Amino acid sequence: MKAKILIIMWLCAVLIAFPKIAYPAEKATEEDAVQMVETAGELIEAMGDDALSAISDPSGICCDKERNLYVFVYSDDVVLLAHSLRHDVIGVSFSRNPDDYGNEPVSVNASNMIVGKAMKDGSGWTDYPYMNPGSGQISMKHTYSKLFRHAGKNYIVCCGVW
Repeated sequence: MKAKILIIMWLCAVLIAFPKIAYPAEKATEEDAVQMVETAGELIEAMGDDALSAISDPSGICCDKERNLYVFVYSDDVVLLAHSLRHDVIGVSFSRNPDDYGNEPVSVNASNMIVGKAMKDGSGWTDYPYMNPGSGQISMKHTYSKLFRHAGKNYIVCCGVW
């Protein structure tokens, strides 16, 4: 009987000390993604390129790993300028090569759709299949993008939810 009481007390103590074990992070919403884009956009409007390192910080205000919510930023010519989780692709051009139409990887098509929508409409939502870092599975990602400017330069700030 003492052993059962000690086990129950230990479990209660663990759940109090580590509440995320008991209550997993809530799922990110569209509103969360829009707010994350606005936060990063305000940094860009104030600081320009100097904001990109803060946006790419995985421990910073533009990344919530627990809810798979993170910001990434493209230039108007579809070069990835910042990414809170994928530093290995910062500086990579995702622009379409006219010779490869129809044969591009999903990431190239999605990137071009995201940037095209923001450049045409100012902001909007794009849906595409992408690897969910939380589940390790490919699923549809719903990404909000918005055009911001600083010193004559265009930045397409993005954040998506699954």
